[in-house]
Amino acid sequence: MTIYKRLFLCLFCFLFSFLFTGCSGINLEGFLQPGIDDLLHPPKLTPEQKEISQALEAAVGAGKAEKLKYPHRGDYLSAFVMYDLDSDGEEEALVFYDDPNNIEYQTQICILDNDGTGWKALQTYPGNGNAIDQIQFVNMSGQGGCDILIGWEQPNRELKTVNLYHFQNGQMKSLFSNTYSELLVTQLTGGKYSDLLLLEAHSLAKPIDAKLASLLPEENVVDIIGEEYRLTNAFTSYIEVKYGFLADRTPAVFIDGRIAGDLYCTDVLYYDREKKQLTSRLLYDVDDYSEKTVRTLEITCRDIDEDGIMEVPMPEPLPGYEGIQEDSIYLINYSCLDSNGISRLIPTVVNLEAKYMLKFPMSWRDKVTVTREDKSNEWRFWIYNGSLSQLREELLRIKVYSSKDYHDKFDADTYRIIQTKGNSEYFAYIPPETESGELTITYADLEEMFVFL
Repeated sequence: MTIYKRLFLCLFCFLFSFLFTGCSGINLEGFLQPGIDDLLHPPKLTPEQKEISQALEAAVGAGKAEKLKYPHRGDYLSAFVMYDLDSDGEEEALVFYDDPNNIEYQTQICILDNDGTGWKALQTYPGNGNAIDQIQFVNMSGQGGCDILIGWEQPNRELKTVNLYHFQNGQMKSLFSNTYSELLVTQLTGGKYSDLLLLEAHSLAKPIDAKLASLLPEENVVDIIGEEYRLTNAFTSYIEVKYGFLADRTPAVFIDGRIAGDLYCTDVLYYDREKKQLTSRLLYDVDDYSEKTVRTLEITCRDIDEDGIMEVPMPEPLPGYEGIQEDSIYLINYSCLDSNGISRLIPTVVNLEAKYMLKFPMSWRDKVTVTREDKSNEWRFWIYNGSLSQLREELLRIKVYSSKDYHDKFDADTYRIIQTKGNSEYFAYIPPETESGELTITYADLEEMFVFL
């Protein structure tokens, strides 16, 4: 066996054994965040984190805080979270660690401060779960100081638990706790302080409950406002939950999720100040617009034209695809909502595989369709003449290459590059003007129509 083969064999055995030791990756604090909490070795700490770690050990005892705990998502993904909790211009440290002696909830919180002579623990506090979902710093209680929002996960439980803590005068106390599947900090009520929307996902047989927590001025406490709201659709999981505005500038939450099978839909919630209750903006006396959002594409609400108003995707088959279930291409009407229903819409087609969207001119609605050329990874846009099999007047072609792939020389002569993103290069060809000249576009028009997903 040659030396090269031996080196290769040793490397293969090392990697194979590494994959099955239970270690999910290399974890260097500040460089690579860990994917799970079960670390075989402690991460490499910065000099400041070493000082904090030593102060933590002095506070809780040697050997009791050997295993750090990491939030799984959000803006704060370190076991050492630095934040100015008391607004004195200096950051305090929240350290999350595992206490094996605590049978109920192993995760603990220690708050430390540097008084100029070194780091010292102010308070240790029991967590409310065995893992951390996320951490946010918010202003919900109106009590001064700092409010800390921590989502907790617990083994074998579908729902998570959120706690709102308040930090002041070196102490932290819990102000509010509830369950959730997804949460979002919002400004739905229009009050001085932030609100918290909690969504709970259940089984296929049960819709999702939505709850809104806010400061109740009369009681001066943070609690649920009104009753829980039963959403229109039975979501089984979420794609995305966003805060934005309706066409009349009403603040709202846009919820995109999965329903039965491979179907997706949207619900839009706002706070009705008269009823003091969460309400769906998709439900009206005459029309139930929630049905119009049901789709097979995993796409979400978005502010397409960047005017500050969120649009909701509502699909319809492109001409020629009516009644066709498999391999259909849809026109996605991104629609703005106000108190009267749909105020305006932006028609688009979405190519999820190629990761782009094309905004249709209004003149193309009901007149233009799209076909897919799988071999060339190309979409072709045609004037619809009553049959997908006999299309003749072509308006546009768009294809995507990897910059590392071979490019057909013919394409270089006929196609023009219109966008690049990463290794992907987007090429387009616009034929000479068709007989229906009013539908013809230019490359300048195409640049305005093209949007990356």
